[in-house]
Amino acid sequence: MRSEPAPGDAERAPRELMTLPGYYRDVRRWRLVEIRIGGAWLPGMLTVWRRPPGAAMWVVHVRWAEDGPAAGGQGWGWFLFDSERIRPLPEPTAAPPAAAPYFGRWRDAVAVPGELAGAPDPDGTDGCWRLAWLRAGGTWRSTLVTARRCPGPGLPWIAHARWGEDRQAAWVIADPAVLQPLPEGTDPVPAGHPAGRPTGAQATAKRAGGA
Repeated sequence: MRSEPAPGDAERAPRELMTLPGYYRDVRRWRLVEIRIGGAWLPGMLTVWRRPPGAAMWVVHVRWAEDGPAAGGQGWGWFLFDSERIRPLPEPTAAPPAAAPYFGRWRDAVAVPGELAGAPDPDGTDGCWRLAWLRAGGTWRSTLVTARRCPGPGLPWIAHARWGEDRQAAWVIADPAVLQPLPEGTDPVPAGHPAGRPTGAQATAKRAGGA
């Protein structure tokens, strides 16, 4: 059951708006954000921008938790986009490590072949749901981590990461330099940080895209 919204919370899109007849314009872009839910800022993944038929505003789909008791039953929703209540999280800004293997230059996370990832835990304890920044393709990507495990004695921990609008997925070495999970609670985005609100087809793809 959903909790009652608190003052300043992101506003859920009315059912009437989401069921209008006609063509819905969707732009599927994953972007890490923070959203105001239950009077608190929560990290989330904005996955879709939608312009309902005939509407002047955008609605966005944001997931901030797995469905279940911890999320009050449902950890996602469609919301009227408001840059004061749904704000992009800034990418990591720290310099690359000076030590090996980086030597002061960023490198992508190291992918692990699936056949070397080991078997899942029978009781499912290696499963997780964690938002993170991943270094891939020479940039930071908004990422969902769905599992973590150590494939064998003396081997590094690995994580199963999904990014690129869920079109890309891989097991990667869980190196905290290039796979940076978000803290469970986040500080507000600094005032003036660009909201990336789309204004047109090409602007939408560019501004809503991000990592």
